[in-house]
Amino acid sequence: MVAFDTNYLVRHIVQDDEEQCAIVASVLETETREDRSIRIFDLVLLETAWVLQAIYELNREAWVEILEELLADSAFVFDDPTRLRAVIKMYRKGKAEFADYFILETAHSESLELKTFDKKLLEESQA
Repeated sequence: MVAFDTNYLVRHIVQDDEEQCAIVASVLETETREDRSIRIFDLVLLETAWVLQAIYELNREAWVEILEELLADSAFVFDDPTRLRAVIKMYRKGKAEFADYFILETAHSESLELKTFDKKLLEESQA
C-alpha cells in the first residue's frame, strides 16, 4: 500500500499538469492492478481542501462531490471513513470551514468536548 501526499491527490482531482498526472495515474493503475489500496490521510484531505478552495476556487458543493467520489472509489482508503462521512454531512449543511468540522468531529469521535472561540461552530456542535 502507498499513501498519496496532497500534491498527488490534487493532481488526481484537477488534472492540471500532464506529466505529473500521468505519474499519478500510473501509480493508481499499478496499485489497483495489484489489488492494493491507496491511503489518504486526514491531514492530506485537510490540506487538499485548502488548496482546492484557496488556489483553484472550488466551491463547497464541488468539494463535497469530490469527497463522496473518493469515498466511493475502492482504490482509496481513509483514516476513518465513518468520521469523514459525518464531516461531509455537517459541512454540506453548515457554514463553517471543512477543517472546522473535521476538528469538531474528531473531538466528538474521541468523546472530547471541543473548546473553541468559534461561536458558529459551537452553536452547530450543540445543535
